[in-house]
Amino acid sequence: MSSAYLLAFFMFIPFGTAATLLLSDHEVTSVDAVAGEAGERLATTEDMVAIRAEFDRMLVGTGLVTDGQLKLIRHGTRSRAVVTGMRTTGHTHEEFREVELDVMVERPDGGQFPAHEMALIPASALTKVSPGSVIDTYYRSGDESAVAVCVSPR
Repeated sequence: MSSAYLLAFFMFIPFGTAATLLLSDHEVTSVDAVAGEAGERLATTEDMVAIRAEFDRMLVGTGLVTDGQLKLIRHGTRSRAVVTGMRTTGHTHEEFREVELDVMVERPDGGQFPAHEMALIPASALTKVSPGSVIDTYYRSGDESAVAVCVSPR
């Protein structure tokens, strides 16, 4: 299973665009709206859930992450991992490069386990996955067969 949720850091612009598009259909309902604030309102929980779902659909739709990777990141255990090996595959997707990573994942309660992962990494962040680097990792407690890695673009 490969993972590339590293886009969370890179895709804030589309996230903001999705928020703007989703929220633009709503009208301000406050009676006490100040003249300069007439077009503004706070986003509700429902708005944020809808925006997050749209953002997730965009990530999966563009092929940058899979449903499985998204589930690991949303519901898995966040941890740190040390990169023990990295090899580029030569495949690219937009500004991302596919890499094979060998990592040693730290369990939050102590101990560690090895994992192998294929991931799409921003081209600008390839040095962040060189051997010895520490990266964010997600896995399911009790099932260490799949991990998802997260690397910011800068």
